[in-house]
Amino acid sequence: MNDLAMALVLFALGGQFTLQRMRGSGSALLRLSGIEAAFTFSLVAAFSFPVLSSLSGSLLLGVMAVAVAPATTLLVLKEYQSKGPTTDAVLTLTALSNIWAILAFEAVLLVLVALSGGEAGPGAVLWDAGGAILYGFAAGHLLIFLRHQSGREGDTVPLLTVLLLTIGVCKITGVPHMLAFLVTGAVVANRSRVFQPLTGAMESFAQPAFVAFFVINGMHLDFGVIQASWFAVGIYALTRTIGKVVGARLGMKIGNLRLPKVADSQSPPIGLGLLCQAGAAIALAGYVAEYDPYLGEQLRNIILGAAILFELAGPLLVRHLAISAGEVPLGRMLIHGTQREEGHPWLGAFSWVIQGRQPAATLRPSQIKVRHLMRPDPVPLPARAGLDEILRFADHSPYHHFPVVDDKGRLTGIIALGDLDRVAYDRHAARLVTAGDLATHSVEGSSMPATATLIEAREFFQDYEGHSAAVVLNRRSRTLVGMLERSEVQRASHSLEKKNSTAIREKS
Repeated sequence: MNDLAMALVLFALGGQFTLQRMRGSGSALLRLSGIEAAFTFSLVAAFSFPVLSSLSGSLLLGVMAVAVAPATTLLVLKEYQSKGPTTDAVLTLTALSNIWAILAFEAVLLVLVALSGGEAGPGAVLWDAGGAILYGFAAGHLLIFLRHQSGREGDTVPLLTVLLLTIGVCKITGVPHMLAFLVTGAVVANRSRVFQPLTGAMESFAQPAFVAFFVINGMHLDFGVIQASWFAVGIYALTRTIGKVVGARLGMKIGNLRLPKVADSQSPPIGLGLLCQAGAAIALAGYVAEYDPYLGEQLRNIILGAAILFELAGPLLVRHLAISAGEVPLGRMLIHGTQREEGHPWLGAFSWVIQGRQPAATLRPSQIKVRHLMRPDPVPLPARAGLDEILRFADHSPYHHFPVVDDKGRLTGIIALGDLDRVAYDRHAARLVTAGDLATHSVEGSSMPATATLIEAREFFQDYEGHSAAVVLNRRSRTLVGMLERSEVQRASHSLEKKNSTAIREKS
């Protein structure tokens, strides 16, 4: 169950490595991740060496500090329906961090085995890495084949079959399976259109696996042992936090990565989204115990002690990062604020302090703007794009309405998915039409300014047939700044009405 939960999360993270995404900010994220990982490793290894008095132990602890808990990070972002460049960057960096950790762990463990008189050589490291990539490549194509054979209604069985089969093959051949599942997700996302249906099917059965994953990891917690090594735990937690935050900031500057800013605030501190740590690092500590039981137990106690801190503060910081980037719909925060405040008033108040917003019960519909509800910085279609580019764009777009912009980024119109039916199978039209020709929905009728209120958004969607509309900075500039979904407007309205009615009842 533990391995299955890790497989599900790593499969979902592997899907972040698409060619379309890597062509954009992929190289900058790769440099950022490499710099952050190297800085974190060096800092933790250097400061833990005087505490552990072991070169191998300090190197292994430095490697484990690089790893990020994929399950916690993914579930927090999914719970708040966070979408946008910063969310994508956090997911990609989480996957990259675990790749660096797995590869570096194999190299350092080779040194440990050699120092202890073992016979392992570089071939073992190459086989572990190469075998994991090979298994992941084969598993990805097998999953695509089984998914096509089973049809649209058969997502769960092919996914579970391939994941469990890959876990078994990796264990029999002694290959680490974490890297294999990252490769599996990347293959499925790049080689087919079934990645989104497969990850959507995970909702029906993944939750029990995630619960079991955290329960199983919690079974290792021994507060008596952790209390005995509290100094080492403190050093590790402090240096890892500094390494992640400062290393990510250095990586953004050196890697020249630019994330969108909210209002006049500075770029989000993306290192705060990389602090969660639990299963991946605990699993690595378990592997060490197979070679050196004493060192493995020592490292596991440090990791488990720090995991208590990182798993309490980490999710709050991931949420804070997503909200600071403006990528969490206001409707989701209203819903979660209601649930917390009804049961635990002090938790509700604390959550709004963390988020830097006032309690939703004091908000009026006129105070909620479209910019609070929209998905910021959407990828638009250039007006001169041909039909092939339009179809590729539609295949990867999360919306059914596609904004078209000119060379200056100004919105010129909207293409509805249904509009493509007229020309998709017409060979003569395919060679002639552009996105500008197909953008028949006017700017005035299919967009609204970011300063519009929730009331105006509700009135807009009453007359608008589509499920998503474009958001412009203002009517004069027509600069595209976001996309607004009908469901977000409905959710925000319902949540606000519920909170206000609750507040009125409490006052009465």
